[in-house]
Amino acid sequence: MNPQVARRYAAAAYQVAKRHNSVQEVQDDLDAIVQLLEAREDLREVIESPKIDRERKLKLIGSLFSDRARPITLRLLRLLVEKRREEELALIRDAYQRIREEDQSILRIRIRSASSLSGDSVQRIADRIAEQTNMRVLPEAGVDPNLIGGVTVQYGDYVLDGSVQGHLKRLRERLYYDILKQG
Repeated sequence: MNPQVARRYAAAAYQVAKRHNSVQEVQDDLDAIVQLLEAREDLREVIESPKIDRERKLKLIGSLFSDRARPITLRLLRLLVEKRREEELALIRDAYQRIREEDQSILRIRIRSASSLSGDSVQRIADRIAEQTNMRVLPEAGVDPNLIGGVTVQYGDYVLDGSVQGHLKRLRERLYYDILKQG
C-alpha cells in the first residue's frame, strides 16, 4: 500500500478517536491486534487472504475483537475488510501512531553509542532535544558496535552525529577544503 493511503485511513481513525476522547485506547487496540496477527500466522493468513470472502472475515473479526476492541477500532477493521485493505493494518497502525505523536507534540529519538549509556546521560540528551524542539521527547537508547566512540542521535529526518567517526569525517573535509583553498 502507498504510505499516503495508509496515512489517510489512520488520519480518519485518529479524528474519530479524538472526537470520542479515545486516542490512546484506539492506539492500544491497534497495537494489540497487530501483535496478535504477527504472533498468529494462521489467523493473519485468514484475515489477509483474498480467497476468503468478506462476510466470513467480518464474522471472524466480530467474534475475535468485539469484546476486546473499541467500536472505533472495529469500524476501522470492518472498513479495511470491505475495501480489501486488511493486509495494511500494520502500516495504518504505524501511521496512526505518528499522527498521534505529531498532534501531541511527542518526538521519538534514537540514541546510539559505542557503549551503553547511563539513564542520566540518555535523559540529558533527551532534555537537550526537548529544549530545541519544544516537544516531549521519548528516547530509545542502544549500542552500535560500529561506532568507535561518541553518540549519534536520530529523530525524524535529522541525524546529530557526535561520534568519533563523524568528527574525523568533518576534520577530513575541513582539511580537504583548506588544501583546495591554498592550491
